[in-house]
Amino acid sequence: MIIGRYYIDQKSVVPKIVIGAVIALLALVPLFTTSMVTLSTLISSGIWSIAVMGFILILRTGQFSMGQAAFMAIGGYVSAILTVRLGLPYWPSFLAAGVISGIIALGIGLIVLRAGGTSFSIITIAFGEIVRIVALNWDDVTRGASGILTKPPAPITIGNFEINFATNLVPFYYFMFFLVIASALFFWQIDRSRVGGTFRSVAANPVLAEHLGIHLMKYRVIAFTMAGVFTGFAGAYYVTFISVINPLIFDLWKSVQIMMMSIVGGPTLIVGGAIVGSTVLYSLGNYLTQLPVANVQYLVFGAVVVLVLLFLPKGTGLVDLWGKFWRKVFKEPEEYEIPGEFSQEDEE
Repeated sequence: MIIGRYYIDQKSVVPKIVIGAVIALLALVPLFTTSMVTLSTLISSGIWSIAVMGFILILRTGQFSMGQAAFMAIGGYVSAILTVRLGLPYWPSFLAAGVISGIIALGIGLIVLRAGGTSFSIITIAFGEIVRIVALNWDDVTRGASGILTKPPAPITIGNFEINFATNLVPFYYFMFFLVIASALFFWQIDRSRVGGTFRSVAANPVLAEHLGIHLMKYRVIAFTMAGVFTGFAGAYYVTFISVINPLIFDLWKSVQIMMMSIVGGPTLIVGGAIVGSTVLYSLGNYLTQLPVANVQYLVFGAVVVLVLLFLPKGTGLVDLWGKFWRKVFKEPEEYEIPGEFSQEDEE
């Protein structure tokens, strides 16, 4: 008689432990360093990863948006106008930025997602340029090319403890950390839910999906709207962090950069791919801007994307190397027996 036998699937458990340890270490980064360069790089990487998660969610439905920077701009301008021009508190303005960005994404999606394919991508490029031109010429609201100087959130007092965003980058880091974790949990849950499965069905075979009764437009608009909300949050927090917003910050290159980050990280994992891609490319770009070579950042970014496309299987990125590594480490799950207990073979 088998009294006790346990199968420990190291292939599944150990990688999760390592990921948990990495998250714990990231939560403790401000305790190990107060370097403005390190914290600024991590904060910006985290903010961009949220926008990339939204982009990958749209990809899940088979659509390719090249106007995601426009929704960052919308979120940034809404937050800046409400806090600086109208004097409203930061946190309600931050929430409003995501909501308004999502509402605009809903309206745009209902109109342009009917086009689909290449036409949809071209329309989103045009939409990004429209947002930029409006911001450049609507001086009374956006202050045109001069932009708006943003201000940090007001200090938060909890008992005798005060969180002051104006003194150092640590509060910015921890709010970025919270925002990335919350966004990651949301996108991960959506991706593994029935809705996420429907997204992939729509992308894999839209004709078959429609014959099975799936409303293609409905799910494409849902994904586009969700992405708009979180991209708006990312834009609102980004302009708060860099203390300014103007029409040049969120140009077409930023949408291309979001696309590149998704390719380098890998769209197979909506959370892991976004975080890895944004961290690698933003950190690399931050380093390259310090070199005395004009436009070297664009050249290297393009080279990295080409290398990923050439040397990794189609549709995968750097995050997929993680799974390959653990498959090499653990060939087969190992079987462990509790000492002192007996198996069927022992009884025989």
